[in-house]
Amino acid sequence: MSHTITETICPIGCVKAGCDDAPDYLEKHSTFFLTLIGSVSALMGVLLSYCIKSRCKNIKCCCIACDREPIDLNNDNIQINNIS
Repeated sequence: MSHTITETICPIGCVKAGCDDAPDYLEKHSTFFLTLIGSVSALMGVLLSYCIKSRCKNIKCCCIACDREPIDLNNDNIQINNIS
């Protein structure tokens, strides 16, 4: 009676046989891309916040230009509440 072994006996071979293909580029580097997108979004938010609070009439940054009329600050427009 002759036995032929067709199954893998080595435990390492068994472990590698169950593995899928290697992850693709985006799946492998997803943390980097999330960090990059978050950083760029935060930078854009800071720049837009600066532009809104700025008192400048002409704003030019990279390829974006804006001509605007800022709101005048008068004593009539300011309300001060004193909390005691």
